[in-house]
Amino acid sequence: MLQLDLAVAGLVGGFVVGLTGMGGGALMTPMLILLFSVQPSKAISSDLVAAVLMRPIGAAVHLRARTVNLRLVRLMVVGSVPMAFLGTYVLSLMGHAKSAQANIEKALGAALLV
Repeated sequence: MLQLDLAVAGLVGGFVVGLTGMGGGALMTPMLILLFSVQPSKAISSDLVAAVLMRPIGAAVHLRARTVNLRLVRLMVVGSVPMAFLGTYVLSLMGHAKSAQANIEKALGAALLV
């Protein structure tokens, strides 16, 4: 069943991500948690899956326009890919209990502030 408010939030989030290049996690995850009361672990994992679909399209557009610094991309991948796996692993270790969700919220808040 389609929830129009969630669909509109996705449209707004995707539009802002497209304009700014800001990672969706900085926008959509807090929006899902704060506005739609989605469990933090589900909001994070849902945002990751959505990013898997959005990012290759955005990357193709920028590669085609030749606006990508490939040396910078390589450097970013070296640091971000291993840490993305580590972050996902740590998230899985935190579990799904109510207390774990509160800890995930705090960790997400700290990460977004940093």
